[in-house]
Amino acid sequence: MSTKRKGQPILLGRAEETSTWEAILRATQPELKTCLHRWLEQNGFTSVSRDGYLYAAGDICYNADRTVAMSPQGIGGDDRAGVWMALHILEQVRCHVVFCEDEEIGCVGARKFSRRAQLPQVNYIVEMDRRGANDAVFYRCDNPDFTEYVCGFGFEVAYGSCSDISYIAPSIGTAAVNISCGYYCEHQRYEYIRIDQMRRNAQRIAEMVAAPSPRFEYREREEWIPGRWFDAPPVWWRQKRIPHRENLMRLPEDANVLLHGRELAKDQFLIDRDGNVYRYLPDLQAAIVLEQARAQDAAGTPYSFRPANSRLYRILSVEEAIERLQTMA
Repeated sequence: MSTKRKGQPILLGRAEETSTWEAILRATQPELKTCLHRWLEQNGFTSVSRDGYLYAAGDICYNADRTVAMSPQGIGGDDRAGVWMALHILEQVRCHVVFCEDEEIGCVGARKFSRRAQLPQVNYIVEMDRRGANDAVFYRCDNPDFTEYVCGFGFEVAYGSCSDISYIAPSIGTAAVNISCGYYCEHQRYEYIRIDQMRRNAQRIAEMVAAPSPRFEYREREEWIPGRWFDAPPVWWRQKRIPHRENLMRLPEDANVLLHGRELAKDQFLIDRDGNVYRYLPDLQAAIVLEQARAQDAAGTPYSFRPANSRLYRILSVEEAIERLQTMA
């Protein structure tokens, strides 16, 4: 993995920049961790490499007239697009950074980092491990001021189940958000990354981190617990109600729907034009989105959305669907 001189942004386009990006994609997890540790040391960071995570402390900085102290922000990224974004941001802003391992099998690295004796005190935490172009996911963190602050940089509120910040944010007591990295069809051989979206969001996050801000505290959202995945926080959180309608295409009855590597029982599943999977609830005549689920045929080929075969469905949040079903019981 090639390195850059301090102060030079890592931008894609030229040959050596492309080789850096390809090195990030091709490296094994241990190789990537070693390269990141070396990169941080060569760029003036004092980093700590431990089983499960790699952490480097940032500098304290102030606004022009020193009337506002800006505690460094935490940036987590365990996907390769998020790694590139973190390096891009570190070239512009001296901030805390932590790279966590094994998020997909239970946020292993994040849980180990959260058990550190001394955790950094930061204004807020930005994770970069969300697919898509413009999402801002807050999970159980329910701080309206922080939501407004993040959305002020052009991001839009979305919903998810669990990620590394689900452990780190409550441990530090600091608000956190997971931002889109521009990747799609994750965990599949046909996964792809929109480089323009990845670059744009990296720059927007860099501007956010560099801007003066207060400290946003972590406030727990009231939760409802039907079960747990991998000893992680509850999958379904109490979320803002999001009733609306979407054009969805119904999948055939033999469609294979996988969630976190597990095949779901056959049911009435639908997809939208972006490939997001929904479950239709006949009793409510509505659908709920299955976060991180993917649908494919018996050969492993993803289904293509056909507008001609779609129709409008009412969409409910998981919370509202549960409440309505309980009322009907």
